[in-house]
Amino acid sequence: MNFSKLKKKKVLVPVASVFLVILTFSTFYIKNNKLHAETTSAADNAAINNINDLIDDSHLYGTIALVKNGEVVYTQGYGLSNVDKKIKNDKDTVYPIASLQKNMTAVMVAQLISEDKLSYDTTLIDFYPDLEHADDITIRQLIDHTSGYVMPEVSTGKTLTTEDEQLTNALETSVYQDNHDYNYSNGNYTLLAGVIRELDDRTYAESLQERIFNPLNMKQSYLWDSIPKNSNVPVEYYFRDDKDYVTEGSVYSDELMSTLLGAGNVYATASDIATFEMSLNNGTLLKDEDYLELLGIEHNELIERTGNISSEGTRGGYSSYLYGDITNQNLVIFLSNQSTDDYPNDLMPQLYKQLLLI
Repeated sequence: MNFSKLKKKKVLVPVASVFLVILTFSTFYIKNNKLHAETTSAADNAAINNINDLIDDSHLYGTIALVKNGEVVYTQGYGLSNVDKKIKNDKDTVYPIASLQKNMTAVMVAQLISEDKLSYDTTLIDFYPDLEHADDITIRQLIDHTSGYVMPEVSTGKTLTTEDEQLTNALETSVYQDNHDYNYSNGNYTLLAGVIRELDDRTYAESLQERIFNPLNMKQSYLWDSIPKNSNVPVEYYFRDDKDYVTEGSVYSDELMSTLLGAGNVYATASDIATFEMSLNNGTLLKDEDYLELLGIEHNELIERTGNISSEGTRGGYSSYLYGDITNQNLVIFLSNQSTDDYPNDLMPQLYKQLLLI
């Protein structure tokens, strides 16, 4: 379906002493989901202009949310949500977030561990007694994609309308490869969703709402089959052969999304995702030590996570990107409905560099 990978990087921030005459003007920023006006320096404006130019040049269209010191300081839409209807992407556009959902599933598991209902060393035998090697595979291995289970990234040819059907599909199609090296598979997180369902004694959707969306006031976040009809949901596009808004080769389908329980079928705005990511290190959902143990990172590490709605090795037009330092609450969130065939390796570090100048 998509890919999500944690990358540890060193942060190199150049320092310079400069004397300048500060010019001021009015600009806007988002705080607590409301638009505010403030006086901003010319240096800030230059950084924002650079960000806009970088995204325009990339032909990745969507919505960005920039977090500086724990506040969403800038959000902006780029390109069109729907070419035929001439609808623009904006701060309220609701995108499929692909693999960024996996952290939501992982956080709920960490919460259950903090409630002494589970541990990272718990094996799967109590939850999936008929699953091959369930007595050997642990919760930690599912989280880390080292379980050995691999589920094909394909639709079943029909829409799976219940969570029971979605979980059964993962159990029936996952193959055990007897290799515990890192091997990314959405099925790992569908199995985790099943664990959450059993321990919470309710649906995954209900747990997601009560454990994540409600505490964070994420009012523009939904599962794929519960999006309000009046939401601005963008069309999937590609940039190919120097042309924007190409639809040929699109991979999105309800059938595909219905296979991704716990793994990649949430829709949200960029601002809502920024709110969730900030919560990982501000004590709202997890204690600091629980967050660091869950993701296996240290303070001040620069991380990158990505996602894409893909199928059978084909990269789709919907992509999601996170880049930054969560422990210091400096983040770039970019959700897009137009992707390119080449992965934009340099774009997120360049956007992050400009964020630090704001």
